[in-house]
Amino acid sequence: MLPLRTLTVAALLALSAPLVGCGPKTPVQEETGAVNPRQAFLDGVALLKSPDKQGNIDYGGAYAKFKAAAEAKPDFAKAHYNAGWTAEQQGNVSLAETHYRQAVELDKAYDAAFYALGDALARQGKAADAAALYKVRVDANADDIKARNALMEALTAANLYDDAIQQAREILARDAKNVGAYRNLSRLYFAKGDLGMSQLCAEKAKTLAEGDAGIYNNIGVTYLVMENEAAAIEEFQTARKIDPANLEANLNLGFVALDSGDFNLARECFEAALKGTPSSLEGRKGLAVALRGLKEYETASKLYEEVIAADPRDQQSYFNAATLYEKYVKDYKKAEKVLQDFVAKNNDKGQIGPSHEVYVRIERIKESQKAEEARQAEEARKKKDAEERKKRQEEQFNQLKAKVAELKGILEKNASCEAMVAGGGIEMGAVVLEQADAVVQAGEVDMAADVMTFVDETLPMLKELAATCSGAAPAPAPAEGTPPAAPADAPPADAPPAAPAGG
Repeated sequence: MLPLRTLTVAALLALSAPLVGCGPKTPVQEETGAVNPRQAFLDGVALLKSPDKQGNIDYGGAYAKFKAAAEAKPDFAKAHYNAGWTAEQQGNVSLAETHYRQAVELDKAYDAAFYALGDALARQGKAADAAALYKVRVDANADDIKARNALMEALTAANLYDDAIQQAREILARDAKNVGAYRNLSRLYFAKGDLGMSQLCAEKAKTLAEGDAGIYNNIGVTYLVMENEAAAIEEFQTARKIDPANLEANLNLGFVALDSGDFNLARECFEAALKGTPSSLEGRKGLAVALRGLKEYETASKLYEEVIAADPRDQQSYFNAATLYEKYVKDYKKAEKVLQDFVAKNNDKGQIGPSHEVYVRIERIKESQKAEEARQAEEARKKKDAEERKKRQEEQFNQLKAKVAELKGILEKNASCEAMVAGGGIEMGAVVLEQADAVVQAGEVDMAADVMTFVDETLPMLKELAATCSGAAPAPAPAEGTPPAAPADAPPADAPPAAPAGG
């Protein structure tokens, strides 16, 4: 699982809002009627407006159209901006940066491209470069509050806190109720570890703009650091009520849900985040972990493939994908291949040495495979033993049925035999027959062996007693006054004596 604590709190706070004043970036729509580069541009816009039946948009196709338009008309700034925007939706921030930069170079007054470029730089860890970009704008126009807020945020991300605070003073001197300045101050103090000031500035921002989802998200993150998870969740939920697709609040609540094992809530949050910001790689990675928890492994696998394709240097995505294949799908070859791909794509400068964690994980996968093979072999052995045991039990059960029938026949045939009765055979046989017949009638195959022991002990004794019985009914008693019948081998009473043998 990817718990919340694997993201630094500073990183979470940095997600609280897009660069101040930027607003949501949307692709530009161009006038209709032109052909060639302009037609390619229009075709790209049409693709963005035409989701398929599942609601998916062909960002790749749209990017190809905008790129073709920009190549056919080198000064087509809007084509570059839209190419950057679609690249960003696919998660390729580096490519987006290239296009935004070209758009700004072609049109210095292109604000949407300007702030998109700064945002792309900051998202790639180039906060100092973003700050330098904004400083040029601020130096040219000291009253540009929007640029100052963006500069303040970039300076905070670059850990240049004193410079960021100076920008806040400049902003508040011009606009004492500027929400962006207080919001950024909250983030700045949070980054410095001054949670009290962070909360104070956030509360001030809240009084000025109660409907700002980013403020509630910032307060929620601060509560997390203060280990007040319940309060943090409440703030994140409030932010989501204000802005259901808010990226930062959905991501943060999603990671909290993952940490607690609530995969359904996590899925809901990450899907909402991606609905508003399809380009969010963090949203895709979080959703992949939630789906893994819900055992939707195939969809999770596809998400990891998308993230890795968008950012081939994202080590965490390779490792998470390998974990999915190793521990859940049990596809060890695929798990190892993912990690080998990571090495192939990220060792261009020999930075991945033999002690790198990737090799530790590869060895772990091999051990996991051996353990799984041993487990499967043991399972196969147990299954075979169980099948053989079942076969033996069925054979014993059939033998028991035959012996029960034999026992029943002996008892019925010799029910009135004096020797059988006197020897206790009838009573003992009846008890054993009752138990054995109950097992047979119930079909309890696994009990056959236990009952068979008693049957085998009883049957020989009954057979021995039965051997003393003729098996015929006793002769009726003679009538009163009737002489007893002569023995069968005695001569008649009136017959002469037999001649002596051998006269």
